[in-house]
Amino acid sequence: MKLIPCLGAVCALLLASCAGPMGSHSEYGDRAGPKAFRTVVIDAGHGGKDSGARGRLRGQPEKTVALDIAQRLRDELRSSFKVAMTRTSDTFVPLDDRVRIANRSGDAVLISIHLNDGTRRLAGSETYWWRVDSYSLAKRVHAAMRSVATGSNNRGMVRRRLRLTRNPEIPCILVECGYLSNATDSAYLATGSYRQRLAQAIASAIRDQSAHGDAGSGTLPKPIYAAKSSAHDARE
Repeated sequence: MKLIPCLGAVCALLLASCAGPMGSHSEYGDRAGPKAFRTVVIDAGHGGKDSGARGRLRGQPEKTVALDIAQRLRDELRSSFKVAMTRTSDTFVPLDDRVRIANRSGDAVLISIHLNDGTRRLAGSETYWWRVDSYSLAKRVHAAMRSVATGSNNRGMVRRRLRLTRNPEIPCILVECGYLSNATDSAYLATGSYRQRLAQAIASAIRDQSAHGDAGSGTLPKPIYAAKSSAHDARE
């Protein structure tokens, strides 16, 4: 990935301030983070023929757990925001179609809900972001998930160019709510009460972002001007 040369943090802030107001689309997201937005687009990962990861203990597929958390998040948010869902049932929605759904709303943020898979020892939440205007949202949501996560595992925030972190023209993040391949994470994620706590925590972070924008999130990172993600990239 190639960084466009700039004059340090001052240039990054100038880019953010000049990129246009919240409510407009931005191809690269080289602007300040969202504030006072009115719409939240919730993407439940996978679906239909694409089951995603599968739980180690009870065999629940990622597509089912992701949709349940997404629906709980919708219920938590719809009294304060207009909420759009990329899917509301066990249907397959191609990634590029999810991007198009997100781009229908200018004054919006996108939250993509996933569950992770890996070796049995890997555990904890993880948050992917790419655009500058998504950084503070990612930071708030990740901290909120960590507040309800089991144990001390924390996979952290990762800047990664994915179709759902790079291609939408609105602030967008992808959250991995835990590892279905890990016995402890899988057991917790199998319970409705834990999924509800996750949804409530993510909703609280989204409300905080809308109220405060980038305030309290520290220095914004520098923008990276890279091509859009495609099917040839790593699987999401």
